[in-house]
Amino acid sequence: MKINRKNHEDGIVEYVLENSTGMKVELLNIGASITGIHVPDRNGNLTNVVLRNDSLEEYRGNLHFLGATIAPVAGRVKDAEIEVDGEKHHFDSNDGPHLLHSGDAGVHTKMWEDAVVEEDGTQKVKFTTSIEDYPGTPEVSILYSLDEDNALKLEYEVKSMGPTAVAPTNHVYFNLNSDTETTIGNHFVRSGASRYLKMDDTLIPESIETCEGIFDLQEGKALQEVFENGDAQIKVANGGYDHYFLLEDEDHFEVYEPESGRKVTITTDFPGLVFYTGNNLDDGLPLAERKPQKYMGFCMEAQVTPAAQHMDLEFEMESQGMYKKETVFRFSVEK
Repeated sequence: MKINRKNHEDGIVEYVLENSTGMKVELLNIGASITGIHVPDRNGNLTNVVLRNDSLEEYRGNLHFLGATIAPVAGRVKDAEIEVDGEKHHFDSNDGPHLLHSGDAGVHTKMWEDAVVEEDGTQKVKFTTSIEDYPGTPEVSILYSLDEDNALKLEYEVKSMGPTAVAPTNHVYFNLNSDTETTIGNHFVRSGASRYLKMDDTLIPESIETCEGIFDLQEGKALQEVFENGDAQIKVANGGYDHYFLLEDEDHFEVYEPESGRKVTITTDFPGLVFYTGNNLDDGLPLAERKPQKYMGFCMEAQVTPAAQHMDLEFEMESQGMYKKETVFRFSVEK
């Protein structure tokens, strides 16, 4: 794998990872963001299969979190209140009464420190930032590496000076189509996940439910079928998925687009992920290359859900000392 570093104006740094098959990944120090993943279709033609802003400067605002690393807490925090070591900390709400993607404490639009490191013979791009004015003053790092089998690995490391509550993720949007004006309605999603978190009217998880009906992904679901479904939970999320699926054992998610033949599979040691189908994207989004519109991309946000603080789940959000998790996106082609 080759790694090239590009310096732009105003401290913006871009990295390009490329393997011998021609797959290319583009990264940015603003928000430790993924700005490009170029993978072949069944005919060998490369396309950038992630949504990106139309300029690097746009990542200083990045209203839809395109490709950004979200920290300290991804997702919606009920009543904008986080409990750490028995003490409640209140934050300014930015999503009704709740806190979305850390609000003002978030680092998705900040400059992260960058470096190329080598671990076990593998070169990686490492981004690091410290989060001041947050319990435990956590230092968050994400390491990106690309292998010869078209797998992009994301490794999260969190160090804290004391008790903290962290739940990072990456918010990259995928669209596997070669046609830049086509939405993800023609994609198929499949997963062995058997449980998901049902949400209330403000999109806060309130109960654990069995994956039935439109949430049963064992045999796969066409996303267009999901968008047209009348299930109350689909309506709550503005016409698609925006739900946390619990993962167990070998559970994973895979999304396939039949025209190009492209498939992306996510595996992770996080306890679950939010599968989001771009229900709130709009035509005002400053996108490069692709047409901005609803359902233009989907996210697979592997993370610890902040709902663990108010629900009886098998895991929690609090941590202290060193915290490590990883997520892998594997790209392949169905002939």
